[in-house]
Amino acid sequence: VNQDVTDSGTMGAPSVILPFYLLYVGTSTDEVAIKGAIPVAQVAHVSHSQQKRNMMNSSYSTRVSAPTFVSGREGGNDFTNLNPNGRLVNDEPNQPETPNSINENNKKSLFSCTDITWVGTLNTRTIRTAQRKLEMVHLFEKSGAEIVGIQEHRIVHEEPVKVERVGKSSYLITSSATRNRAQAAVGGVGFILTSKAFDATTEITPVTERILKISLNGNPKPTFVCVYGPTEADSVEAAEKFHTDLRCAVSQIPAHNFLEVIGDFNAHLSKRDENDFGWYFHERTNRNGELLRDTALECNLEITNTRFRKKRGKMWTHLSDGTLNKSQIDFILVRKKWRNSVKNTEVYSFFSTLGTDHRLVLSKIKLSLRRAKKQPKKTWYNWGALKSDEDLQKRYAVEVKNRYSALCEQTDESEVTELYGHFVDAIADTNKAILPKKEKSTDCDSALIPLL
Repeated sequence: VNQDVTDSGTMGAPSVILPFYLLYVGTSTDEVAIKGAIPVAQVAHVSHSQQKRNMMNSSYSTRVSAPTFVSGREGGNDFTNLNPNGRLVNDEPNQPETPNSINENNKKSLFSCTDITWVGTLNTRTIRTAQRKLEMVHLFEKSGAEIVGIQEHRIVHEEPVKVERVGKSSYLITSSATRNRAQAAVGGVGFILTSKAFDATTEITPVTERILKISLNGNPKPTFVCVYGPTEADSVEAAEKFHTDLRCAVSQIPAHNFLEVIGDFNAHLSKRDENDFGWYFHERTNRNGELLRDTALECNLEITNTRFRKKRGKMWTHLSDGTLNKSQIDFILVRKKWRNSVKNTEVYSFFSTLGTDHRLVLSKIKLSLRRAKKQPKKTWYNWGALKSDEDLQKRYAVEVKNRYSALCEQTDESEVTELYGHFVDAIADTNKAILPKKEKSTDCDSALIPLL
């Protein structure tokens, strides 16, 4: 309460200094003029308890005001988190931001041991125009596939990776295409995913302009690598560099991940020899085919297109515009550890109205988990009997010597490692033949011994 002093020296009528945003309870701005200190008489309609609260919250009060909220944001000294300034949530060093990681906390899994999931690859030739993009999305949603790797989309953008929603429930992930000497857009790889697959996506990594990698949530964690290989007209150096980059990208993927490498390799494959029982479309392997075989061998991958027997009409993936020659140049490779999870790989003509000269290659995936192998039971021998029985000691020594001599008859003395292996085998065979097995003693039996 502020006591105003009049000109005659007497105390004037008391007035209340109130913040303007606390004064007007049930009073409109038309009824009250805000001029700093408001006489009590002008706010007589305010109750006594309200006046008391207003005085306690005035600028002369020693009470600490509660933090204010403006437009949904904390004001004053409140922070978004509860930790002090300069302290991290987990007390760990700052980690660099990973803009390629999305939906890290997602728990959804796209692949399972009970449901079938379709994953494919398609060279779109171009989807730069809005009409072709919408047509591709329409055909994708009709195909029933969850993930399709696309090549040669020819979309140029400033971002290394662009994610956009297309259609009703589909997402398009693209790495930027490049421009040639004539400034024409060429190349470009990406993925088109359903909303279910996109929600499960945890990481997007552009490796090169020809290689794009995505990872999804699950156990095992699915990883897909979409590639667009150089043609036979490109230089040998360009082809070798592409496969070197691909091998490096695959080597960085954890060994337990379910891995598929999908894309247009521009490679022709044929039988290697009489012991090759795969099913091939071509009679001769070209340069890119040899490099593809070397990559598959080095990275422990299997080419699924050649594993399943198909009619020739269900094998070719590309129809040349000029010569109308058919070829098989689009492939789906899977890590050999998960080869049994790919139930089929086949070519379909779902995207025939898109205007591309390629056909869709789809693989049918249903996770096949290996049954845990039972560990052999360990045999426990009574070594105490060997320590106390002298006759058993002599028999044991003779038996080990005889068995070791028989194993070393055809072994060179310089082969120390092999000789040591024979010695270990001789001891193991002697233990099995001579030593008595140790009987298992239970806690119940040992507890009853003092009572007896």
